[in-house]
Amino acid sequence: MPARVLVPFDDSESARDALEYAIDLFPDGEFVVLTVADTSTLPFIPNSATDDDEAVQEALDDLFGDIDQRLSIPETVAEERDVPIETRTRIGSPAQEIIEFADAESIDHVVMGSRGRSGVKRILLGSVAEVVVRHSSVPVTVVH
Repeated sequence: MPARVLVPFDDSESARDALEYAIDLFPDGEFVVLTVADTSTLPFIPNSATDDDEAVQEALDDLFGDIDQRLSIPETVAEERDVPIETRTRIGSPAQEIIEFADAESIDHVVMGSRGRSGVKRILLGSVAEVVVRHSSVPVTVVH
């Protein structure tokens, strides 16, 4: 039975490298590319019942605006490599969503890129890859 491999994708160069690496590492794998609409980037969580319609729409555009474009990149890579992939989207905190998705969707391995934050940014924002490595119930490979 082929390994079911999760590749979190945020449109960074390291995420692209991780997808390429995952395909090489698991040539017969089943690949799921996950992008997470990161709610931590919003100044507020939109509520269409009480918030101004324009503000809600702007917040949703910020959250979801480039999801289709972001997922077209791994689809192109998979097409070039003649490998089928499944693309999925979740909303929330990237690290938490990746961990929960891996558990809920019977993932065997996570291959993800590292954004390479250092110094103050890493302390303040944390490292998604580090959290996933520490809390994942399946093996995680981090590609630099």
